[in-house]
Amino acid sequence: MTAGFGEICQLGYVVPDLDAAVDHWARVFGVGPFFVSSRVPYAEVHYRGAPSDAEIAVALASHRGMQVEIIQQVAGGPSMFSAFVDRTGGGLHHVCALTEDLEGDVADWKARGVDVLMGGTTTAGIPFAYLDTDPADQGRVLELVQPSPGLKRFFDKIDAAGAEWDGVTARIDLG
Repeated sequence: MTAGFGEICQLGYVVPDLDAAVDHWARVFGVGPFFVSSRVPYAEVHYRGAPSDAEIAVALASHRGMQVEIIQQVAGGPSMFSAFVDRTGGGLHHVCALTEDLEGDVADWKARGVDVLMGGTTTAGIPFAYLDTDPADQGRVLELVQPSPGLKRFFDKIDAAGAEWDGVTARIDLG
C-alpha cells in the first residue's frame, strides 16, 4: 500500500506573532499581499481524538503559485499549534496538499500506522486533517484538505493577487 498525496500547494508556518510574521514575509521575502482572517470558524475540530476549542488567526499569500500560510493560535486550549509553539518557538510546521477523498486518504494513512493529529470541518463545510507524520516537530506534518469549489476560487484569488502584488500592501484584512 502506498500513502500518496497530491501536489504540495502550501507551506504552513505556526508562529507566536502573526503580524510580525506577515511583516517579515512581505518586507524581507517580498511575498504578499496576505489575506488575513482574525478567526477561522470551525464547525468541529479535534486534537489527538478529543474535542478542541482552539481558535486561530490565519494569513495566506501566494508566491509563484506556492501558498504561504501563517497561523497563530489566539484563544482556546491545547492544540497542535500551541504545542508546536511551546516546543519550538514557531516555524515551518506543515505542508498542505488538496485531496478529492479526504476520508479515503486518511484511511490509507491509518492503515500505515499514521493517525490524524488534528482535524475537523470548517463552518463552510471544508474537511481537513493534519496527519501525525512528524512527532519530532521538524516541519513535516502533512495537512490534507478536501476543497470546495468556493475554496478553490479563493485560492485562485490569492494566486492572482500574489502575481499582481504592488509590493506595498502587505495585508488584506478579511475580518
